[in-house]
Amino acid sequence: MTPRPRSLAAFAACALGVLLLWCVALPWLSARPAVRDRLRFLERRGVDASAMYYTELDAMDAILDRYEGREVRRRGGPPRR
Repeated sequence: MTPRPRSLAAFAACALGVLLLWCVALPWLSARPAVRDRLRFLERRGVDASAMYYTELDAMDAILDRYEGREVRRRGGPPRR
């Protein structure tokens, strides 16, 4: 069973799209000031930006509170003011 030219072209287009996204768009985006500042913010708080489950990190409570505009809470205690 040989692949049809149309399906090969679709696969090649998808592979090229992923390659461009990974090698061009994401590096460009990570160099933007807003993204760079966010990565520094996370690093200062000990958050690995490549972690899969941010909610398991102690530092994420305050980060999520800040992001959602809530008062910052302490783990196991009342919110800080």
